[in-house]
Amino acid sequence: MHRRLALAVGFVLATAAPSLAAPASLRVEDLRCEYLIDPLGIDARAPRLSWRSTAVKDAARGLSQSAYQIRVARSQAALSEGEDTLWDTGKTASDQSLHVSYAGKPLGSHDACWWSVRIWDRDGNASDWSKPGRWTMGLLDPKDWTGKWIGHDGGDTTESPTAMLEGASWIWYPAGNPSIGAPIGGRFFRKKVNLPEGRRIVKATLTMTADDSFGVFVNGKLGGQGASWASVKALDLTPLLRPGANTLAVTAVNAESTTVTPDKNPAGLIGLLKVEFESGEPLLAPTDASWRAGDEHIIGWEREDFDDSKWAAARESGKLGSAPWGMVGGSEHRRLPARMLRREFDASKQVRRATASVCGLGFFDLHVNGRLVSDQLMNPALTGYDRRACYVTFDLSDQVKQGRNALGVVLGNGRYFAPRVNDPVPMHSYGYPKLLLQLRVEYADGSVENVVSDENWKLTTDGPIRSDNEFDGEEYDARREMPGWSSPGFDDSKWRKADLVAAPGGTLEAQMIEPIRITEVLKPVALTNPKPGVFLVDFGQAFYGMVCLKVAGPAGRSVRLHTSFNVTPDGLLNAANDRSAYNTDVYTLKGEGDETWSPRFKGNATRFVQVEGYPGTPDASNFEGLVTHTDMEPTGRFACSNPLINRIYLNARWGTRMQNRSVPMEPDRDERMPWSGHPAKTSESEGYAFNVARFYDHFLHNYRAHQAEDGSLQEILPPYWTFNSKDIVWPSVVTVIPDWHYNFYGDLKILADNYDCIRRWVLFHEKAYQKPDGTIDYCNYGDWVDGSWIKGAVDKRVTSRPLISSAYYYNNCRIVARAARLLGKADDARRFDAMAEKAKAGFNARFFNPKSNKYESETQASYVFPLAFGLVSEANRAAVVANLVDEIMVKNHGHTSVGLVGMQWFMQVLTNAGRADVAYTVATQTTRPSWGYMVSKGATTSWERWDTDTQDGGMNGESQKILSGNLEAWLYQTLGGINYDPERPGFKHIILRPWPVGDLTFVRAEHTSRYGRIDSEWKLADGAFAWTVTVPPNTTATVYVPSTDAAAVTEGGKPAGQAEGVKFERAEPGFAVYSVGSGTYAFRSPAWKPAASR
Repeated sequence: MHRRLALAVGFVLATAAPSLAAPASLRVEDLRCEYLIDPLGIDARAPRLSWRSTAVKDAARGLSQSAYQIRVARSQAALSEGEDTLWDTGKTASDQSLHVSYAGKPLGSHDACWWSVRIWDRDGNASDWSKPGRWTMGLLDPKDWTGKWIGHDGGDTTESPTAMLEGASWIWYPAGNPSIGAPIGGRFFRKKVNLPEGRRIVKATLTMTADDSFGVFVNGKLGGQGASWASVKALDLTPLLRPGANTLAVTAVNAESTTVTPDKNPAGLIGLLKVEFESGEPLLAPTDASWRAGDEHIIGWEREDFDDSKWAAARESGKLGSAPWGMVGGSEHRRLPARMLRREFDASKQVRRATASVCGLGFFDLHVNGRLVSDQLMNPALTGYDRRACYVTFDLSDQVKQGRNALGVVLGNGRYFAPRVNDPVPMHSYGYPKLLLQLRVEYADGSVENVVSDENWKLTTDGPIRSDNEFDGEEYDARREMPGWSSPGFDDSKWRKADLVAAPGGTLEAQMIEPIRITEVLKPVALTNPKPGVFLVDFGQAFYGMVCLKVAGPAGRSVRLHTSFNVTPDGLLNAANDRSAYNTDVYTLKGEGDETWSPRFKGNATRFVQVEGYPGTPDASNFEGLVTHTDMEPTGRFACSNPLINRIYLNARWGTRMQNRSVPMEPDRDERMPWSGHPAKTSESEGYAFNVARFYDHFLHNYRAHQAEDGSLQEILPPYWTFNSKDIVWPSVVTVIPDWHYNFYGDLKILADNYDCIRRWVLFHEKAYQKPDGTIDYCNYGDWVDGSWIKGAVDKRVTSRPLISSAYYYNNCRIVARAARLLGKADDARRFDAMAEKAKAGFNARFFNPKSNKYESETQASYVFPLAFGLVSEANRAAVVANLVDEIMVKNHGHTSVGLVGMQWFMQVLTNAGRADVAYTVATQTTRPSWGYMVSKGATTSWERWDTDTQDGGMNGESQKILSGNLEAWLYQTLGGINYDPERPGFKHIILRPWPVGDLTFVRAEHTSRYGRIDSEWKLADGAFAWTVTVPPNTTATVYVPSTDAAAVTEGGKPAGQAEGVKFERAEPGFAVYSVGSGTYAFRSPAWKPAASR
């Protein structure tokens, strides 16, 4: 028989075989390669394959996989015909359906792999073959890249603080010699500014700083603040100014110095207001002797109608650059137009396959033959570009045609050309945007041609995107659009040749993380007109993304979209939270009818949009909110009978969507940094709601790439801020995340990939910081924003920083020891176990009082950390828990007092201690500090501070989830009862244990694990507890039914122990415990009464 025919017949017979035997109870679905669906251009040489089995009949129980067979071929046709096979496992006896490593023929760059799997159920019946999946390989060797880095270095019009203060003088109240020494305290300054009628204001910027701090009011309304004379602030005052008379009022404070005496403590204020109009020269108002100065705080001094005629003229101490301040620095408004690049080429034959590999830094859009090729945004994923840079692969087989073709790429700045240089701290800028592209065209006759980035490309910086800066906004001039620029035949004779530029320096790696996309479109809930020509759009929900504008008007009209979270009492945008970030997009119309636009290369966190310059009167249909983040697959839902809990859950979920943008990163103001301390254990909550497996693998890869030679790690990685405090608590993400990730996804590779990093990091702390008793004193941030931060707080106790760092050091040792055991590194396991024991003994000897069973500081967090990490001896555990409960329920009246770090462990500690009722009391509070208080103040995410509404508007306001801690996981684990089993990770074995507490009458929780959907729905009615659970195929579960009488528990109307697939294991206080296989079960516990605690 001919070999091809034999293979085809063999495959058909194998496929048909199940129909000749008993039908299988399972089918195969949801094929994944490295957690991704049909990924393109991966660089894992032995990718892991996973699938999910589902029941053919919904009512079936106890279903499991007993064997599998995987086939991989070079094409879909070859797979279906049994040809060109790369790998055939044959029937493999195993229940493994996750992370099966490819072990076929070696794979090379650009290889396409099509695969399918079938399984055998517990009775030996084979399923049908699954629908085929696909993956393709990227460029696996640096020599496979034949393209060159191209771009254009230069062309930015950075507005430096120096230039923006040119002509201004340092001023102060006229007493003594302020440039040498001035009294401690505040001084007050006023200036009348008259703006001409009939000239439309386009932009008004006040550039200012003071020694030591200042606050500015415009016509009686706060316009912004500055906290350091060395850092100039550029404040957007456009919304606050109007034609005619305006009043600037500034309070400046000379703070007490700890290093010099008052007679050598200088004071000064310097600033310049620049008002730009639609046409003509700008108006400048510098600080000088024309300003009025006062030395006494008088009620109403900042108002327009205040009489300052008796105030003195300000005294000039010198021009910009004079001593003692010199040339102050600050937040440059870095403006750089987008680069547009193009190249035409001929495809001489029939195209079979076309694949583009692209790395465009900072961000890029790829166009082919006049069309944008993808809905992906802000590619590539964020990295430290001098260590690693990601390339993205696109299948262009349907776009590239035989004949003339054109490629077009637009480069945005992203974090490569940094949005800031020195504000609020030095920022890492990697250079000017640049492109590396390689298009591989495979023809039907088997020949191959490459089209690459090189000096034959053309480039222009004269396109419509005049500036894109994540902190300040995107400026788009539609009059500069170039129709057809990425199509064949476009006249690019006026474009320049692209320059060959230096490579970024990092290793090129395939982007193996879900892309950023628009995942939801919000419609406005309100549109108001607080003052003539100014409109305020309210989307009703804080989100990260862009605003889509729909407008028609005359060419040259500019519409400004200024975004933020809060509104002033008179209905205007309150931008104090933005600090020095402008957060303003500007769209200039081309005047050709209806126009629709949204930014491409930046987003920001917002709820409200202040619109100025709109031609006519808009309505709500002219605006949309484009919710944008890493396109993480939703995997969880939660609801209960308490509406407040439901809203708090949604707030935390929205917080995840706001911060996860290829790395977990703050979404607002002038910071927007990937702080390490925030996600740690909080990220476990995200795992219940979204599939974050690849997301956090990418995040941890950045940490491995940036580990210092001494083993230390920065608290911000990628290092867009450049400092490194070598902290122990914040970078503990490198231990905490792999630990829960392994429990959650059953993926040993996350531990293997990060093991060397975490081992070296913990050993660094042992060498650098450990005291002889095994404790560590170094903790840079403490329990950030805990209750002691609240203005007017009665309890000002702060948790001991040595206690926190020592507890984390112990936990990190413990995690490394566990990882070593799982990876078969016995010597390391013993070493780190010994380190942990030493740390534990020293911790309790130093911080624990055995007479009172209290820990140093006696704060809630001082109990939470030792309880969470296992530092408390069993003999003392009950007493320590009692002290924690007393701190919460008595001393804090049912409120928490922990901060960012403590909240990551707080709720689960209480559940594990049998006090889920106390945790629920905390969760349902509505007075400060609490999540319910945030909700009562209109919050739609979480705040960074418990008192953001009355305290520092420059903190991250309503844009964060860091104070949500691990709340979401607690809702799923404690109220819903859905828990993983660390001994059989990845939800291979599930622990179902709900805690009906408080006023709850029902809970519905659902989590889709890699094995399938886990459901838990319970309700209380007529004193009975009714609970329906679903366990996915190929898994088992231990079920804890809340009960005071195990013999009375039923399942499906029968005594539970006699029901199909249910085995009674034991009775525990408050629970009857059963083991089950897959399936849906309906338990009922009659005459059930919730206990105060269990």
